[in-house]
Amino acid sequence: MKGIGKFGVRSGTERGFTLVEMLIAVVIVVVGLVAVAQLVPVSVQMNSNNRNDGTALVFAQQELETLREQPLTSLTFTDPAGVTCPIGNTCNLGDPTQANLCVGNCPLAIGGSGAPMINFSATTAAGYSFLYTDPNDPFSAPYDVRWAVYTAVNPISKVTTSRRIIVGVYRRGMKTVSLPITLDTMVEK
Repeated sequence: MKGIGKFGVRSGTERGFTLVEMLIAVVIVVVGLVAVAQLVPVSVQMNSNNRNDGTALVFAQQELETLREQPLTSLTFTDPAGVTCPIGNTCNLGDPTQANLCVGNCPLAIGGSGAPMINFSATTAAGYSFLYTDPNDPFSAPYDVRWAVYTAVNPISKVTTSRRIIVGVYRRGMKTVSLPITLDTMVEK
């Protein structure tokens, strides 16, 4: 039987870990744990940004759908629930007397893909913007909602034939830089 001799001394054929080997192993484990620990705050921040962007996208889709559903003959709308247009306010749907011109939050910025985007650094246009606070958000952060409208009118009958609606939503007060959500649609008769 090899191993520990009769006086508790190891025989020459067996070896354990030396103190230096244990220190190297501990250093490797600590470096790995520190590297993983640094990822936690980054992943929490990314998760928060994704949640904010997701909420902004859902709200932009809801706003765009509300604007799209309005009849082409309507120039304004209200929302009794106060979600897509604040309670007591009237929200505008374009101006047929300014056919083929941008009305609302204009001029628009142009994104990297060449698509129009609402310019959130410009001042807001009355009747074409509001601040929305998500009741489910524990931080009660405001979402800046803006839109612009191009109205096409039949030159003979003077009847509105289509509307191009561009909606943008941006969460205010974010600690990191995030791009606003912009959606664009066309409604035709």
